[in-house]
Amino acid sequence: MEESKIKIEELVDLKLLQRLQDTFAQAMGVAAVTVNQDGIPITDASNFCDVCHMIRSTESGLKRCQQCDAEGGYVAHERGQPYAYKCAGGLMDAAAPIIINGHYMGCILCGQVIPEDAYEEYVQDIMSRNIPLGIPPEQFEAAVRKIKPLPRDRFYAAVEMLSLTANNIIQNSAANLAQSQLLQEAQERASLQAALQETELKALKAQINPHFLFNSLTLLGYTALEEDAPRTEEIAYTLSDLLRYSLRNLSSSVELGEEMEMIKQYLAIQKIRFGERLTSQITLDPELKKIEIPCMILQPLVENAVIHGAEPLNRPVMIAVQAYQKNGFLMLDVVDNGVGMPPEIATKLKVGAFDDDGKSIGLQNVYQRLQSEYQNRFSFEVESMPSFGTRLSINIALSSEQSQIVDSKKPDHTQLSNQININHIGTDRISPASIPINTDRTYNRNSTLLTPLQ
Repeated sequence: MEESKIKIEELVDLKLLQRLQDTFAQAMGVAAVTVNQDGIPITDASNFCDVCHMIRSTESGLKRCQQCDAEGGYVAHERGQPYAYKCAGGLMDAAAPIIINGHYMGCILCGQVIPEDAYEEYVQDIMSRNIPLGIPPEQFEAAVRKIKPLPRDRFYAAVEMLSLTANNIIQNSAANLAQSQLLQEAQERASLQAALQETELKALKAQINPHFLFNSLTLLGYTALEEDAPRTEEIAYTLSDLLRYSLRNLSSSVELGEEMEMIKQYLAIQKIRFGERLTSQITLDPELKKIEIPCMILQPLVENAVIHGAEPLNRPVMIAVQAYQKNGFLMLDVVDNGVGMPPEIATKLKVGAFDDDGKSIGLQNVYQRLQSEYQNRFSFEVESMPSFGTRLSINIALSSEQSQIVDSKKPDHTQLSNQININHIGTDRISPASIPINTDRTYNRNSTLLTPLQ
């Protein structure tokens, strides 16, 4: 919970505050009101005099009063104690800040007082300040002179009582805030616990299902061996190897050489299915074999090339997988000369904007795992053209230790025949955007609305 965004009315029982404010104003013979940071009342006015009602009945007078109330509250906040002053209308006022957990929320104001020892001086000042608002002079002066003068010591006693009232509000509000925070934290813990239990259940299911499939494939391989079915035996054992690899390493890092070997096995299975319609080319710089990458980070890209690039076509399709180093980056390319995709889809995939249709779940998983592992030290590139093919590229910034590997040359023979140039690749870095925060305040420190009392 961000306390700076909480409104005072969300923490205070306004009915109780209103009763407290009414009782205070009646007992001390002053007017009172509680306002927010901008000087806007959050309670009804208590014991307001006719003079202030008349001033606030005009548009410019109301605006001036609210600005004055806001300014009085901010000055009291900066001083850390009640502040007595002559308001913009010429009356004696005071503001006590309401500060909750270090955040200024508003203030409670009292006053609308003319001091007994300077009565006529104040009356004339009030008239000169407010007649320009367009208030009828005779009616306004009659209202001013109805205000009963108050001894200064009585006014300052009211200010002291105002401070106690504000402290009561602060204590109750802080208790309400703490209770709200505890409730929110309890709700978040309950939600987290529920999510954790659901995740654990899914993880258990995810373990049970692959192990069942792994055991079934092993049985299928034994059966194919006994029945002398070599192709079925090859598929079963290759799938078993892939499944064993994923079960053992999915949450860990693996050497790039091991990952590329699994890609070879996966493509071997697909070649049995597609026959001459599918060819592949895998290129790995020997210097990069020991570099560690997240497990199963390339397989979904290759699977995407098979399912979406090759499967819909009757013509031959080639899939090239390449790993090399360039300018301090590990470059991983998966390229096909198959179906391709519209530019707008390629653009969305490049920035991680995946549709919720389930078709891109493999790519989405890869993107999220890369973000988790490398933050902004990777880029995910997508180049595609309908009927000409697709390039998916992962570019990972190497650490200082990894970058000691000698830069390798990209082999020229990986140029694909159907106008997808594997030697052209971007290395734009992905970086988070910054969000501006608005810190504007109503209070103008150079304002002259308030006059400190002598």
